[in-house]
Amino acid sequence: MEPKKKNKPNSLVIILFSMIALMIVIYFILVMFFPTVFESLTTGEIQPVPNK
Repeated sequence: MEPKKKNKPNSLVIILFSMIALMIVIYFILVMFFPTVFESLTTGEIQPVPNK
């Protein structure tokens, strides 16, 4: 009996996707517990353009 070859993705791809998911989860946990840390981060808020 020959071992059947399973269609398994590369381990590097699995690690990459799990790292991205883990970083998103950690980010949300940090925002929930430490909101003051992320207040200084710039968001996509509209700011007035200074007149020249």
